Amino acid sequence: MRASGVPGLDPVIGGGYLAGSRIIMVGSPLSGMDALAAQFARANAGVYLMLDEEVRDGMIPAAGLSIEDLAHDIPGDAAAAVVDSLSTIILDRGIAQALRLLTIATAAFRKDGGCLLCTLYEGLHTPYEEALIFRQADIVIRLRAEIHQSQIERRLQIMKYRGMRIPDRTVPFVITGEGLELSTTSRVV
Repeated sequence: MRASGVPGLDPVIGGGYLAGSRIIMVGSPLSGMDALAAQFARANAGVYLMLDEEVRDGMIPAAGLSIEDLAHDIPGDAAAAVVDSLSTIILDRGIAQALRLLTIATAAFRKDGGCLLCTLYEGLHTPYEEALIFRQADIVIRLRAEIHQSQIERRLQIMKYRGMRIPDRTVPFVITGEGLELSTTSRVV
């Protein structure tokens, strides 16, 4: 198992992410996906490949790299890797290259037990492209942020978890200075 890095999430998903999983994180740019991805990379001493944003500490600049170079930048001994974002690959290079990264280019990394987490921004892709990506994923997690009058409600939903029981509820979370944290009113301890 690989730790999610999010306080309270691992018990909800059966102890963490199964080793060798392809994880797709879906949400808006303001939903907290980048924080969750960074927490996952830190918790597993993984690499964070940034394709479409300013590179911050601990990230590897990956804009313009080929699919082979992206896969090469994921060391074989890494327990985790983040590609931020799969949306950039789809929009710049097409769905076939995104699927190639998920399947062929990272096959050896995943076979050795490494988990690959890719962010995917909602509202940018056709339903067909999303279906192709979701079918390749072992785990799909959706982050939602909705405004209700003067409050923002943030919820995490496990949409797919191959080989595991999917929780039948969404889980509220908050964004803190350290990243995401499941809301204490719903945390499983």
